[in-house]
Amino acid sequence: MKTITSLIIVMIALLPLVSRSQAVSKSDRAKSVVRAVNEKDAKMYVDNFSKEVKVYMYNDDGNFVLKVDGIEALYQNRAAHLKNHPEVRNEIQHLAEIDNRLIMHDKVWLSPDRKEGSSVVEIFTFDKEGKIVRVDVIQQNNLFSREN
Repeated sequence: MKTITSLIIVMIALLPLVSRSQAVSKSDRAKSVVRAVNEKDAKMYVDNFSKEVKVYMYNDDGNFVLKVDGIEALYQNRAAHLKNHPEVRNEIQHLAEIDNRLIMHDKVWLSPDRKEGSSVVEIFTFDKEGKIVRVDVIQQNNLFSREN
């Protein structure tokens, strides 16, 4: 009986370690975002984000401007983007994790006939649950005007 009790105590003690090890890492979230774009899956995309997500775009004035506010707005935005660019493709170039942020440099091809991808940098901020709560985006000003 003591052996069973000891085993139960050990299992209870290990439970927090097991649940922590199953948490999705920041880099796995970033990779899932890119995979969702490449698979044209807006739902998979937004599954990585907090309900309160805010997306800011860097503008010509040197400021970040709020472009998307909330998970439903993000879903609508991504679904429209994937519909408008059915051949879009992303590739991660670099990932850097600093505290509760992950910086991702990726290349985007809006169509397969473009030889060079366009650089985009996203700074993802994560909440305590490991979901993305804020994104700051820096992309080329002419990204969409360069479409062929």
